[in-house]
Amino acid sequence: MDKEIMIRAEGPYDSPTISDLVRRAYVDVPYSDHREHLMIDRLRGTDAYCPALSLIAGIGDEAAGHILLTKAEICTERSSVSTLALAPLSVVPEHQFRGVGKRLVRAAHLRAADLGFESVLLVGIPIYYRQFGYEPLSRYPITLPFDAPDENCMILRLAPHALDGVSGMVRYAEGWLDH
Repeated sequence: MDKEIMIRAEGPYDSPTISDLVRRAYVDVPYSDHREHLMIDRLRGTDAYCPALSLIAGIGDEAAGHILLTKAEICTERSSVSTLALAPLSVVPEHQFRGVGKRLVRAAHLRAADLGFESVLLVGIPIYYRQFGYEPLSRYPITLPFDAPDENCMILRLAPHALDGVSGMVRYAEGWLDH
């Protein structure tokens, strides 16, 4: 029988563990630039980072996965609406296809909603993220500050009317985009 997957927020000494597991998770991913762990390190030093939304999945004594949601905004010239950006979601190869990623995503959504956030956006694999209710970003007058295939750009409403009347360009935290 598989051991239980435990989810907890990142603690003050988890940075090396997270960096290691993120590197291991993306080592054989062809579309990765293998710098996801560096993005996490950059984001920790910003106002967008919220330790309660940096979650680690453990199986026994082993760190099996990690998810990070950081604060972002959907901006027009006159206003902005808070949102979250999901990236990266990481599961080490030996624990993939065991529900670790699903547990992390669901836990992150619950914590985000509990903290008052109403939406989460991402660039990811559509077939995976649709199971959580993500829908194409192109259904809304919201754009990203970079080019990405339309089918990979998605958003999730954590509250029923979260995106009503929302439009604009996504502004990610300093450090989210590699400069």
